[in-house]
Amino acid sequence: MEVACPECKTKFSLDESRIPGASAKVRCSRCQNVFRITREGQIVGPDWAPPVQAPPETPVAAKAPDHIPEPAPSGPAAPLPPSAPEMVSQEAGGISPESVEAELLPFPPRRKRHWLWISAILLVAGAAVGLALGAWQGVLPGPLKPLNGVAQRLKETLEPAKPAAPPAATPEAGVRSPAPTKVTPPPPPVTAEDLRDLPVEWAQAHYQGLVNVQGGGQLLVIQGEVLNKGKTARGPIRLKATLTDAQHRPVKEESVYAGSTFTDTELKTMSPEEIKGWLAKPGGRSQESVLQPGKKEPFTAVFFGVPDNLAETRSGFQLVVTEGPAAAR
Repeated sequence: MEVACPECKTKFSLDESRIPGASAKVRCSRCQNVFRITREGQIVGPDWAPPVQAPPETPVAAKAPDHIPEPAPSGPAAPLPPSAPEMVSQEAGGISPESVEAELLPFPPRRKRHWLWISAILLVAGAAVGLALGAWQGVLPGPLKPLNGVAQRLKETLEPAKPAAPPAATPEAGVRSPAPTKVTPPPPPVTAEDLRDLPVEWAQAHYQGLVNVQGGGQLLVIQGEVLNKGKTARGPIRLKATLTDAQHRPVKEESVYAGSTFTDTELKTMSPEEIKGWLAKPGGRSQESVLQPGKKEPFTAVFFGVPDNLAETRSGFQLVVTEGPAAAR
């Protein structure tokens, strides 16, 4: 049966066989309280006694006989027959002083089911990992699509930045410049009929080691000569130089007058304005604006701030005489 201690309210399990009579004293193993309990599981006071049943009616004693037998002569007394031991019924009478005192033990504690919590945690962790992987790959459907965008932005943030390209190396003072790189120009465009007698005799371009320290940057310099094949003097002679890409498409253009030449040192140290001033002046630095028949006149075209890998990009140039009027006599 289930018993609760009246003091500490601890519940216990008590075997009814431990109560031989109508009630028994028991002691709580937790608070050591002693109390009395009946076989029906009812807690009663210490002086409680079960109700006494009325004794059964005995028949009316038979009338004593008139003759009373005389006692037998004295002799050795015969042994009395053994009689059954006197038993006090717990159910019919009071509780004997030797009532059983049972010690109540509390119910065994319930085992905690840790595996339930562990299973729940594993399920939640697995779902979270699945969502994170789907968002990282951008495949979450339906209402979970916003997580795809968040994961993609996070991926862009975590991607390492591309290293910046190293700055172009500039030639140091005293270091010998490499040999000029020859750039073979494509066939020049057809000139006007009156300029056919002023062909470009030769032209050469170079840029390696030519860095203008006055703010002009990397230079591309085209130098050559114009020949007067006609029979009349011509001048001033003007040319147009065009820088082209690998597909011969124009990238930059410069118009210059013939008559100017520069050394590499001058190109590096002169200001871009001074160089452009000489190239824009008829006759240039030679101050000879008229080209006699059969004579040649040098020219220089300069491009400022060009890339330093023109040879790798297969760039080219074009030259054409745009002006060469007949000189006045």
